[in-house]
Amino acid sequence: MVRRAGSPRERAMDAHPSAGRQKLKVLVTADPDLDAVRIIVHGCVSPVNIHGLDLVVRRAASLAPRTDVTLDLGHAQAWDAVNGDLEAASFTTRLAAAMPAGTGIRLHVIPPGD
Repeated sequence: MVRRAGSPRERAMDAHPSAGRQKLKVLVTADPDLDAVRIIVHGCVSPVNIHGLDLVVRRAASLAPRTDVTLDLGHAQAWDAVNGDLEAASFTTRLAAAMPAGTGIRLHVIPPGD
């Protein structure tokens, strides 16, 4: 099969979240006692990939009951449409339904750099 420039398949591949700017690179570090977890994000946060960050934050918060989670978006960019969703309170609200009862998320967010 020969791919032609601008074919429907190529356009679909270009629009996929894993293509180009919409792909996030995430590094998760934790101290040995799991008292603190830092999630460092590079790339561009969009309405398509923000839910991936929700999953990473939820996983980090579930490591230990008193884990402080820092979501460092200082090296990331964000679409204007998601700026309000990148605040700690927004993450906490979205994740509250998915976390076991009585589990609080101790989350700190460093806003995206521009």
